[in-house]
Amino acid sequence: MSSPVATAISTRSTTKVMFDPNAPSRGATDNKTLEDLVALAGWAPFHKPAHRSHWHGARTIEPWRFYMANTKTCRSLIGFIEANAEKAGRLPQMLAAAEALVLATWLPDPPDGEEPFDGLFQPTIGNMEHIAAAGAAVQSFLLAATERNLTTYWSSGGFIRQKPTFEYLGIPTTEVLLGAIFVFPDEGGQRIPGSLRDKRSDAPKWSRWVTPRA
Repeated sequence: MSSPVATAISTRSTTKVMFDPNAPSRGATDNKTLEDLVALAGWAPFHKPAHRSHWHGARTIEPWRFYMANTKTCRSLIGFIEANAEKAGRLPQMLAAAEALVLATWLPDPPDGEEPFDGLFQPTIGNMEHIAAAGAAVQSFLLAATERNLTTYWSSGGFIRQKPTFEYLGIPTTEVLLGAIFVFPDEGGQRIPGSLRDKRSDAPKWSRWVTPRA
């Protein structure tokens, strides 16, 4: 008999939902449920605390941050993105469908050394661990949402991850977006399931036992 956790893991799926921006979904954000999901995400494991430069006066050691946008904010983002993004893609349609949007960021360590660094982040073990921890937090959020029968989509964010959108929403630009998680209504709109779910391999094809070499 499957446990609730096993059921949530095996039934979790991706669904992209789109509405016409001129006729958006009438759904509304359930603030309490969203806050509960984010709190559960906060139990994800992490190995190293966030660098103190990200604490902003409070000793918040988790290497991730979650920013919640309600239905009204999702709709306001439509106009902002259409006015500022060179290529908006499907973001306006997805924001017209969303009941909520959760932006999960991770917090890179400041660059080491005296040489100028113009990349997004340095490829260090510490930063790799921060990304992994934030990814675990996102997965925890998705599994908890699945347990509540919510329709979700983990997006890389497109223009949402860019500096103008971060500034528009008051998110520190020193953070890096790991996932824009859309929470969609259960019905209506154009619904597109994830394309890779049914192409997954059985575990023996990508896992094996190892033994020391003689």
